Amino acid sequence: MRNVLIIREGSFGDLILTLPVVQSLKKNNFCVYLAGKGIYKNFFEIYSDINGFYSFDNTFFLPLFSGERNQLLSEFLNNFDLIIFYEDEKTLQGKTLRKIFKGEILFHPVKNEHLKMHIIDYLLLPVRNFPTEIEKYPFLKIENKEENIIVIHPGSGCSHKNYKKENFFEIIKKIKDKEFKVILGPAEFDQFQWWNNKIGQEKILKTSFLQDIVDIVKTTKIYIGNDSGITHLFAASGVKTIAIFGPTSPFIWGPRGKKVKIIFREVGCNPCSKEKMKNCKEKLCFEQIEIKDIINFIENF
Repeated sequence: MRNVLIIREGSFGDLILTLPVVQSLKKNNFCVYLAGKGIYKNFFEIYSDINGFYSFDNTFFLPLFSGERNQLLSEFLNNFDLIIFYEDEKTLQGKTLRKIFKGEILFHPVKNEHLKMHIIDYLLLPVRNFPTEIEKYPFLKIENKEENIIVIHPGSGCSHKNYKKENFFEIIKKIKDKEFKVILGPAEFDQFQWWNNKIGQEKILKTSFLQDIVDIVKTTKIYIGNDSGITHLFAASGVKTIAIFGPTSPFIWGPRGKKVKIIFREVGCNPCSKEKMKNCKEKLCFEQIEIKDIINFIENF
């Protein structure tokens, strides 16, 4: 059985979107190890199909970024038969890796602004030569009992990608006869008092811990959120997911799952660049999404 190391720097959502690569390789009898940000190590070791996770931001990997030859790192890397590195081989870490690793390396840099296909399809390109069925849906080993709880996450890692919190509150008022919970991650902590005044503290999950999110995933009937890593988590867990997209492209970044619905309105200027997104005042892409559209999705899920 061959060992493969996938190096994927990026956010929590980026790693979830890389899981189809893991799953496809596992189907081809590889032992698959993932290297990414250390804060996600426990989550992916418990809830994904990887054989192990390495913290790529650990000082152990520092010689790759400094260009140093390091015997311990070289010996470690040469335990693998294949490395898939989602970075350009012309970078310092790419050149260093080429010097100290004796096996096969597949470099596949991710340049967001140049993507012309869904990110999962792009990430899968290096493994398409293997004679196996390709998995296109991320899968997380989180059991969803689908209790009668609607969960809303009004934020993301970028405030410019967020549907108005006032609109999310209007959704809650329309579903007031149903059980609901609002998730506030670190990027939304400043919204806590606003939400507390509107719905009360007992309806809010304010947390920095992924395990708290996992616990609520297990009982969620329907999840509603923006273009975010948490949205990808719910979708990959098999939860009925409604994803709201405005300035970013769901055709590239949309969550994939068998129970996913995406709301997106083309208004002529979206999807747009990060710079335009930050400077946009009108947000027509979000203004064209009406509360009734989302309620209709909830009622017909």
